[in-house]
Amino acid sequence: MKWQNYPNGKKTGVLYHDFPNGRCEISELENAPLMPMHTHNFDELVFVLGGSAVHVIDDEEYPIIRGDVFVVRGNHKHGYSNEKNLHIINVLYQRDFFDSLKIEFADLPGFNALFVHEPYYRKKHKFKSKLHLNPQQLRKMSQLLKSMTAEQNDEWVGTSALNEHIFIIIVINACKFFLEFKSPQPKVLLKISAAIDFIERNFDKQISNSLLANKADMSQGSFRYSFKKITGLSPIDYLIRLRIEKAADIMAKNNRIRVIDTAFKTGFENSAYFTKKFKEIIGMTPMAYLKNQRYMIE
Repeated sequence: MKWQNYPNGKKTGVLYHDFPNGRCEISELENAPLMPMHTHNFDELVFVLGGSAVHVIDDEEYPIIRGDVFVVRGNHKHGYSNEKNLHIINVLYQRDFFDSLKIEFADLPGFNALFVHEPYYRKKHKFKSKLHLNPQQLRKMSQLLKSMTAEQNDEWVGTSALNEHIFIIIVINACKFFLEFKSPQPKVLLKISAAIDFIERNFDKQISNSLLANKADMSQGSFRYSFKKITGLSPIDYLIRLRIEKAADIMAKNNRIRVIDTAFKTGFENSAYFTKKFKEIIGMTPMAYLKNQRYMIE
């Protein structure tokens, strides 16, 4: 791994890795020197095997202890402070590898909650929805991590394939343990994650608060409160914003499409309401956006 300074020189740097031996690798740090705040060109799944520290990410500080497991997205600036015998293992993985897993495990309970929604909404729920392994679970994960380390150190042609398979087993177990976690915070995130997944797959259909609350297996009042606490938006506002973002994508790919057709494609029944919400969120009318897209191409 190497350090590369940002062009403007204002940030500490980027830690980047070219993954010479496949799409995922393992890195172990025990009583290592403090690493400066950084971003990186990969994502990582972090396992705290011993000691404690304060994890600083996006200018927020969160204590971490043995048994904690969490995801760090590469574009999130982070580092550690107040380390006390800290022993961590980072499983580094490429974004394209994760994107393929996201498709493969779209229906795996806990996957989106742990790998997508927990990192994205971390500031909202103050890191209370991270996974924490009990001793038995930690022992099982440690064995898998040791296996991955051993394979990585055994340089032969099948190393990368083996490590990818072990990583997938680690991911599946992490999702399973996330579902078994007794703390109420991850359970709430799991419920809200189910509703978010449903919205993202059915944004062009009729969706109500009651339907989403049913998908989350929560009362409507608890669901609305928890959804807004985690995402910062009400369920319906989240749906509308997603629809508008999808509409902007459609128009960017086809700048000759009619506004009314885009509205219907993204679940709006009224083009005037669609235009109003589009301007609120994007900052211009759909027609102006289309003209701007045509100008950019011409």
